[in-house]
Amino acid sequence: MQSRLARLLDVKRTGRWIVAVGALALLFPVSKAAAQATVDTHMPLTAIGANPCTGEDFAGSGFMHVKVFESVYPNYHVSMEVNVESFQAITPTGVRYVVPEQLSSHTIADADFAPVNATDEEIAHAIRQGDDGSFVAGDDLYLRVSAHFTYNGNGDLTASFENSTEECR
Repeated sequence: MQSRLARLLDVKRTGRWIVAVGALALLFPVSKAAAQATVDTHMPLTAIGANPCTGEDFAGSGFMHVKVFESVYPNYHVSMEVNVESFQAITPTGVRYVVPEQLSSHTIADADFAPVNATDEEIAHAIRQGDDGSFVAGDDLYLRVSAHFTYNGNGDLTASFENSTEECR
């Protein structure tokens, strides 16, 4: 069973795109002073989702803007940001949704990948248009997922967390 976040914007498929773009970034040579994005792309996105606050399924399209910054000096550092832009969706009954989403990832590692630390964060909203007050608990879904891990020079996990919140507003 997919998580609610995965169902919101079919994150499994979106995640595959992010991994593919990140892997592509590794193929590009980077300079010592790389200040520009290694990858900066804007691509169309079609997805299906669900709002557990209302029980509604929706389908729509928009754009995914991906930026990857990478450097190898003085240690390996990659930052990735993905923004879902202009995503408009509609339910089978005609209710419209706007779904902004932002994912960010930041990793720093030594050449042998120990020590290493990484932080990931995802924020997504399913904003129902034309609120009529019939959903007293709220009809807009707000999701946030955060995760972090740190491995020391011996390869031992020294810190990690994963938090997720889901609210209907």
